[in-house]
Amino acid sequence: MTITAGNHTIMTVDDTVENLNLLEDMLSGAGFRVVQFPRGTLAIQAALRNPPDLMLLDVMMPVMDGYEVCRRLKAHERLRDIPVIFVSALGDAESKVRAFSEGGVDYVTKPFQEKEVVARIRIHLELRQARHQLMNQKLLLEETVRERTYDLQQAQKVANIGSWKLDVGDGMFTLSGQSCLILGFRQDDVPCDRPIPLSRWMERIHPDDLQAVNDAWKHALENPLDGFHMVYRIRSHGKLTWIREDARFELNAGNRPVRAIGTVQDITERKNHLEALERQNRALRDIAWTQSHVVRAPLVRLMGLVAVLDDAGFTAMEDEDILREIHRSASELDSIIRDISRKTDSLFKPDQTP
Repeated sequence: MTITAGNHTIMTVDDTVENLNLLEDMLSGAGFRVVQFPRGTLAIQAALRNPPDLMLLDVMMPVMDGYEVCRRLKAHERLRDIPVIFVSALGDAESKVRAFSEGGVDYVTKPFQEKEVVARIRIHLELRQARHQLMNQKLLLEETVRERTYDLQQAQKVANIGSWKLDVGDGMFTLSGQSCLILGFRQDDVPCDRPIPLSRWMERIHPDDLQAVNDAWKHALENPLDGFHMVYRIRSHGKLTWIREDARFELNAGNRPVRAIGTVQDITERKNHLEALERQNRALRDIAWTQSHVVRAPLVRLMGLVAVLDDAGFTAMEDEDILREIHRSASELDSIIRDISRKTDSLFKPDQTP
């Protein structure tokens, strides 16, 4: 990372004019923009209007020493990020420790060494720039995560599917918001996105399905590579819901499950639709089987009567009687076919549940 001196402003604060002039010559010669202040109060006021990129701050000053100036800078949200390098004739460890404890990032002793001062300034400007880049990347990443999380939540709503994770060790579940809705948990029942005991989920399972779910879960824990897959019913606030649950396991070094990541989907509408289709199919099969036998009787009679008409030597029945029987059998067959049509039509009316 390269620091371009001309793009950075350095504020120097010292009650000695000679020191200010010396620092200005050094820093201007290195290409930095320099602003000077003989007192801490003036420096703070100026920094609030136009924050510098770094501050060189003398320790020993009248009215307000450098420690107090630094303390006040760090108290301002807008100024606390400015790197402060203390400069002082005091070289004792106690003075340096206090400078760092007040928020300084470095400590330079007088008399100044130009190359050392410039090098330290560049290092701390680079560190500050790196921090800003990391912060921007962090904010960008957080925004991306928020967008992806929102997209996932919307997709879960559209598919009526939620996600969850389980710590196998302590049996604590964490449910997504959509999972809470599917399982019928209200916000005052369960705070979503926070762990809850597995028992809170299990108590929702329909009693007739509970043993099957327990058996399937036991099998999954013993055979974690198979995962967990189950369709069963839950009861919540008087409502019966069919759900499909799928999960995979994260394993430890011993290939034992330590965490489960899964989904839960409300398939009630699909289940009801499939059951309705099955009822229609059964009804159609019943109609087909029953009516095929009913249709056969008049059809056989018709075939026999037609055969009589074709037999010129058959005189047991008059032609008029034969035609009358043909008409009667045809009418009976028509009535049967109409009845079949009415029954099949009733199965597929959109406003009628079979």
